[in-house]
Amino acid sequence: MGDFVFEFDALRKQGKSVEETCDILASKYNCTPGYIRKKYYLKKNKQAKQKTEKSFNIHESVLKLTEKEIELHTICERIGISERQLAATIEDLRDSGFVFTEYDGKIKLSKTVIPQDNIHEEKWDGSKIIRFGAVSDVHFCSKYQQRTHLETLYDIFRREGITTVYNAGDLTDGFKMRPGHEHEIFVHGADDQEQYVIDNYPKREGIVTKLILGNHDGSHIKNGGHDIGVPIAKARPDMEYLGMYNAKVYLTPNCVLEINHPLDGASYALSYTLQKYIDSMSGGEKPNILLNGHHHKAMYIFYRNVHAFEAGTLCAQTPWMKGKRIAAHVGGWIIEVHVNDDGTISRCKGEFIPFYRSVEHDY
Repeated sequence: MGDFVFEFDALRKQGKSVEETCDILASKYNCTPGYIRKKYYLKKNKQAKQKTEKSFNIHESVLKLTEKEIELHTICERIGISERQLAATIEDLRDSGFVFTEYDGKIKLSKTVIPQDNIHEEKWDGSKIIRFGAVSDVHFCSKYQQRTHLETLYDIFRREGITTVYNAGDLTDGFKMRPGHEHEIFVHGADDQEQYVIDNYPKREGIVTKLILGNHDGSHIKNGGHDIGVPIAKARPDMEYLGMYNAKVYLTPNCVLEINHPLDGASYALSYTLQKYIDSMSGGEKPNILLNGHHHKAMYIFYRNVHAFEAGTLCAQTPWMKGKRIAAHVGGWIIEVHVNDDGTISRCKGEFIPFYRSVEHDY
């Protein structure tokens, strides 16, 4: 029959209808119009599938080759693609959340978290009272996640008229965090944990969740060079990715909220880590409000003119935490900020909403 797919498409471009095209080719090849139609779509679908598989194989090949530093032209030679195709492939992978370092014609899949200044500005409408929700350490995909309580919190946020919720990191439980960690999670791998968040993180009309990622989320970068915040935000318009570990948000031009996920451990005194972190800041660096994740604790202090909150957790105490004698303060916050005409903070108060009983097997 020759390349009748090309002939079919050519006739369609000439303005022929599908029926006319089938009749013309049926007459040429001495068969029925129905046979032409069926054969065309079978071949067209096969070509599309082969194109998709080739694209997927190129992506996989690039990821494998960039495990170690490699020159860009060497990738092109080994896979048999042009520099333009390689550039497009790398851009696709970056859009999917993969992190690369590239310089002097060389590229490498990055498995380290690169520190960045993540600065964001809210569109302040002049309101004198700003209210928002705050949660942290959801640890989705852990067998000890508290998804039911998280859903309840978002119901409360909606009833209270909250339109923005800040999440201070550890959206997922990650993997390979420590020996035996694989037994504490029920979803394995970056892609699957990312998809679990996309499918199951609370979604409420009128509420946007603005998030940073924490050290458990960072394990996906360390193990596979994959920043899950990028594809999550791409798939969920109601979730905005602010960056890894830390972000500063200008609630007004003169009121800064810092969202932080430290990498230290728990201390003997609840306020100690907050105090030491604020002590480390110079005067010009201090935020007006600090929201701290990671420690799974809930508390508020006012220190060095900083309204500082430990954000709590939405994950029950794990066996590892119990062995380390670390408690889990399960719940979330509603924070209310009062500002002057120029947006300078004058008052700040928080209400912690606790959950005293953990839900077993909440997945």
